Amino acid sequence: MTPGERIKVLRTKNDISQKQLSQDLGYKTYTTISKWEADASLPPGKELRKLATYFQVSTDYILGLDDQPTNTYKNDESQEILYIESLNIFTISEETKRTIKVPSYIIKEPIYNYYVLNVYTDAINRIIPNGNKIVILDFMKSKERHLKTGDIILIKRNDEFSLKYYRKTDTKIYLEPHSYLDGFSTEELSIDNFNQMEILGKVIYTFRDFI
Repeated sequence: MTPGERIKVLRTKNDISQKQLSQDLGYKTYTTISKWEADASLPPGKELRKLATYFQVSTDYILGLDDQPTNTYKNDESQEILYIESLNIFTISEETKRTIKVPSYIIKEPIYNYYVLNVYTDAINRIIPNGNKIVILDFMKSKERHLKTGDIILIKRNDEFSLKYYRKTDTKIYLEPHSYLDGFSTEELSIDNFNQMEILGKVIYTFRDFI
């Protein structure tokens, strides 16, 4: 099979649409996925690794260099970081502490500056589908707290947690939903008011588990 055919088989085998796959990989439309599957183009290096990680196969398998879809997670390609099923049950002891493997290339700081959460909201399901896992860079530990428009941030208010799409202008901060569902509204804040909020961190990576 060609690389495009293998990508299509992996996608359909896991019952994923081109639209969903494009969203999970961070694309605005499914055009790129469609071109890959039609063999009109090949995923570039970084995107190839993301695709292999997503489907948990080797890059060689996608490229047709290996007929065995061996798992892409090797010791030198992944790291284990803290896995928290939900921030609503943030109490963690040594007995309940769990870790999960993530690709090494997304880790730019010490591993204790990151943790993984499950997504239990439809507020941003146009970007991160409900049920995905997200890797959070912890702003309480990291020295790198730079935000830019398009970042997904984790906020805590009154012991409640939410994920918001961050958009900044010269004078305002907008915390926006990106949902296919109605009922979510945009919050407009001054920069000073935003700076007083408790920002726990930002999403640096999202992935999906398959059975």
